[in-house]
Amino acid sequence: MSNNINWCQKLQKFWQQKEIDKIIELFSEDVIYYEEPNNKITYKELINVWSEIKNQNTNNLEFKILLEDNNKCIANFILKENTTIDMIYEIELNDENKCIYFKQWYMEY
Repeated sequence: MSNNINWCQKLQKFWQQKEIDKIIELFSEDVIYYEEPNNKITYKELINVWSEIKNQNTNNLEFKILLEDNNKCIANFILKENTTIDMIYEIELNDENKCIYFKQWYMEY
């Protein structure tokens, strides 16, 4: 199993269990993180960003890897609640399997 798949599986598990602290641990402290393509946030802001999952029904969360290139991947996460949130994540991992680059695009329908 690739590091990318392993990382995404951990994100999925922690998201479903609403373990925000463990989600934050998946990221390097120097991560370049875009909540939206033009909205860069800092590592310290991750807790606030991920706190929104407390109000989500996270039972129907799935992902698939669309593309992998060594320590980089494009992943599609889909969360089905009252509405469906379809997210594309661009992810890059360092040698410790911490995310050092994260960019999100999403749509709700």
